Amino acid sequence: MKKDYSSGASWNSASIAGLVMAAVTIAAELVGVLCGKVSGFGGGILSFLAWAGKLVACALVFKALMKRFHDTYEAIDYTRLQHYGLRLALFSSILVAAYSLVNILVINPDTMDQALEGFRQGYASMMDSNTEAAMEKMMPKMPVYIGIVSVIYCYIWGWVYSVLFAKSIAPYDPFADIEGPKDNQ
Repeated sequence: MKKDYSSGASWNSASIAGLVMAAVTIAAELVGVLCGKVSGFGGGILSFLAWAGKLVACALVFKALMKRFHDTYEAIDYTRLQHYGLRLALFSSILVAAYSLVNILVINPDTMDQALEGFRQGYASMMDSNTEAAMEKMMPKMPVYIGIVSVIYCYIWGWVYSVLFAKSIAPYDPFADIEGPKDNQ
């Protein structure tokens, strides 16, 4: 027996599904980090395969979570399912961004210094003292920028998945809200 749909039920289900989606995304990201530790040409191929695998895994999990929601609640049409997908994407993107911040600030705090040093070495001949000073001033704010970009990046992927999968799970019916002819007898 299907449950009755409500906005609160949609938000509650999306928060739990967002936690699952974030866990899958973070686990896939960790696999990608491990693959990135392999040096040489094989490491580049492994990193690409890990990135592609992460996209596929996230898409499959996202679709399964949307299908589960559709099968659990009554009267789920395309619009409600798409809104659920957007809510799921919101919760998931916030959790993944929080992980990114924790990773940069606590787990691997020297990541930003390594990136700055790599940038300096790569572009040393093109940078003047003003550019270097501007980069030094920007570095303390980088975790904030990375967090915001991470939320936006993950939410855009969730938005794309939401639109694509809502159409396949609950096809859009443009005439669903139009009532049939009324009898005036």
